[in-house]
Amino acid sequence: MEKVRSKGEKTKRYIAEQAKVLFEQKGYAATSMEDIRSATNISKGSIYYHFKSKEELFLFTIEEANKEWIQKWRKKADTAKTATEKLYILGRCYASDMHSSLAQTVPEYIASENVQGVMQEKLSHVIQPEYEVFLGMIEEGIERGEWNPDQTAEDLAFILYSTLTGLSITQFFGYGKEQFYHLYDSAIAVFLEGITKQ
Repeated sequence: MEKVRSKGEKTKRYIAEQAKVLFEQKGYAATSMEDIRSATNISKGSIYYHFKSKEELFLFTIEEANKEWIQKWRKKADTAKTATEKLYILGRCYASDMHSSLAQTVPEYIASENVQGVMQEKLSHVIQPEYEVFLGMIEEGIERGEWNPDQTAEDLAFILYSTLTGLSITQFFGYGKEQFYHLYDSAIAVFLEGITKQ
């Protein structure tokens, strides 16, 4: 039974890896299930056994990418001595992730699918771990006495998360990679100015 489960899990991950490449190359809307079938050389029936829809498959690839991003961030954050340092590292890691092709497909997905109801819940579930990283950073800085905000940690986490996510559109205005990272550093600096203990 374990062997069957393991083989099924391998197949699911293989489908997701191939789909991720297609989503990165073509975008969400332009990638069809036929494209995925062709890239994987797996029947549509098998693909639909693992993922009920292209949307579900896309959200799975985003969720897996988020897990990788969080692991990468935690590894880098372990080198920081203060919450402020960790916040700058968070901004840099987030900028790096937003510069990836897969991250650029999320706004397209949201616009093309008119995300509501169950899929809105699923999307919220997928991005919740990212938000939790932001919230944890804010709470750590407050607990250490580095920051003394007037707002709640939850509100600040949403403000910072929305700000950094929103900055991702600057790459469409011709900002180079270094300018892009500089914007994220500047956003963190402005944010910290508002919450740093006086």
